Amino acid sequence: MIIQPLTRPGAVLIALLSFALSAIMPVHAFAQDAPESPGKLTHWLTPDEMNRLDEIGLGFVETDPPASPIRNVAEFDHMQGVLIRYPFGIPMALIKEMAEEEIMVTTIVNSTSQQNSVTNLYISNGIDTSHCNFLIAGSNSYWTRDYGPWFESDSSNQIGIVDFPYNRPRPLDNEIPKEVADMLGIPWFGMNLVHTGGNYMTDGYGNSASTTLVWEENLQFTHEQIADKVLDYLGITTYHVRPDPNNTYIDHIDCWAKFLAPDKILVRSVPITHPQYSYIEQAAAYWESEPCAYGYNYNVFRAYTPNNQPYTNSLILNKKVLVPIMNSTWDDSALTVYQQAMPGYEVIGFLGNPSTPWEPTDALHCRAKGIADVGLLFIRHYPLFGNQPCEEDYVIDAELIVCSDTTVINDSVLIHYRVNNGSWITTNMSNTSASLYSGIIPKQPGENTIDYYLTAADHSGRHANAPYIGKPDPFQFNTIYTNITAIPDTVKFNTPEECLEGKVTVLNNFTGTAISVTDIQEEGFNPAFAWYIGSVPPTPYSLDPNDTTELRVRVDLPLLELFTGYTLDTLEITTTVGTVRVIIAVNDSLLTGNGELLAGASGRLGQNYPNPVTATTAIPFTLATTGKVAVEIRNLLGNRVVTLLDGVIQAGNHTVAWDGLDQSGNKVPGGVYIYSLKTKDWVQSKRMVVIR
Repeated sequence: MIIQPLTRPGAVLIALLSFALSAIMPVHAFAQDAPESPGKLTHWLTPDEMNRLDEIGLGFVETDPPASPIRNVAEFDHMQGVLIRYPFGIPMALIKEMAEEEIMVTTIVNSTSQQNSVTNLYISNGIDTSHCNFLIAGSNSYWTRDYGPWFESDSSNQIGIVDFPYNRPRPLDNEIPKEVADMLGIPWFGMNLVHTGGNYMTDGYGNSASTTLVWEENLQFTHEQIADKVLDYLGITTYHVRPDPNNTYIDHIDCWAKFLAPDKILVRSVPITHPQYSYIEQAAAYWESEPCAYGYNYNVFRAYTPNNQPYTNSLILNKKVLVPIMNSTWDDSALTVYQQAMPGYEVIGFLGNPSTPWEPTDALHCRAKGIADVGLLFIRHYPLFGNQPCEEDYVIDAELIVCSDTTVINDSVLIHYRVNNGSWITTNMSNTSASLYSGIIPKQPGENTIDYYLTAADHSGRHANAPYIGKPDPFQFNTIYTNITAIPDTVKFNTPEECLEGKVTVLNNFTGTAISVTDIQEEGFNPAFAWYIGSVPPTPYSLDPNDTTELRVRVDLPLLELFTGYTLDTLEITTTVGTVRVIIAVNDSLLTGNGELLAGASGRLGQNYPNPVTATTAIPFTLATTGKVAVEIRNLLGNRVVTLLDGVIQAGNHTVAWDGLDQSGNKVPGGVYIYSLKTKDWVQSKRMVVIR
């Protein structure tokens, strides 16, 4: 789809002349004067190049697109390298910092002699040359972002390069993507759409953005045809084509906006007195109202640029964010915005070279281009967010895109979650089909906050997180009640006084409609338990939307002794919208004294160990007489999960093990389970907790 632009001054210029006029007559708010020397290349078109516009795209041969489905690699995906060019447009300190990352700094040089000179230069500046390599190729300029390769993965998960006619008549620069493809040994695809990397950003989920420059430079295509091009070659389903609020000669999107993650975007801000203030605010408002790939609106962060500082023109390189700074009083606040938006990343500011300083429209991002990891491991996951019902487990699905010609280590695909900033809990995801995995976060009570992230590894040794940075910036959602709910869902009696007075759970109607409680039944009728809705026992009982009522439970201990072993039971509350279950638990000490056998019972069930259960647990029990015994595990709904033992057992002490599998041999999800020891005359039950 195409996102239509808002109107701005200059947008109604005759389309055929707009591109040329923007270069010849830079009259905008902070445009720079064109250079005096016609032979010196600049970020904009030189007068000489203006006479050679017909050379742009000349002889470009379009290829078939990659095999669909296609994923356009984002800047914040994992990179194996970064592409720069000598002579440099970036400071040596920046190159040194990039070489400290576990990547290759690839420098374009025109000869082996120049390579030797640059190597010596690197060594003299303390740069780790083991993280440096060279691409010997002709080039015209150091704007590797603008003419460099765009990366994608195809239907076979092979990384390839999508190339385009560079929007400058600079033939050597225009050939660099082919040179990089040859260097990496990956496929090259030609997309016949005049473009430039500074005017393109993508999120890795099929959303990309450019300014209307892409329309103005491709007048032979309709807007719909341009959208079809980026869909066919890059897998882009939503192409945000926006007016340039800066209204500068360059019209590059990286001069005012930057994707920081699939759900985050940085947009510059200026004082109200700035001539472009209203247009920049319109741009920010647009992104605030747009849904991101995850389904909610973008989180928009603002970097204050009162003097047109190029703070959005930064480079994300794996876990580092490299930001152009201007020795300005606003540098620190810009770095702080990045730190707030990207927790877990190392944010570092760099001044430009005196000879090639950062400009408002030409800075760090323009002069360096990430090289995607050709064996990329990517977790595609659409997260849970906002308010989620608390009545069911939370299903987490993900797709593993493995570009390394290896396979996923199945046990490595994990969900890590925490509740209300508590300790992190880990649970496995299972391979459901092909590259798809699924797992659950066990249901939690309402009014809690859940943070989570995913991890995975493949047999190439690569690891991946979702989101990219993982634990420091997890996905988040809140739990809410949406049904008829009992709070708490377990009523536990610890003292005789509590049994006599009764304990209360509150029945809540969160459904938004009036409901009726039509029946209350105790599972396996036991007259020792008595319950009352409000102050009277009869049903039906009506509850209006958002209404509550008390359910009081009492225990007649002497009567309970006649039904030995009923230390745990369940009330089933039937309503017009479903069934609610309340667990009733009585402390064993109220029935057994100091660990003696229950009166009238011929055995005793012990507590499983370890508890909670992560892998295998042991369940101890004692029998006073030989007889037929069953040991079962059920979930809180009363459904049998597995029968561990069913047969005649000799008197004495025994232990039965459980490996956390159900009757079909599948791992049970995390949660609370009830295990029971049964004979023909009595039953004892206890709780255990399973953690995944």
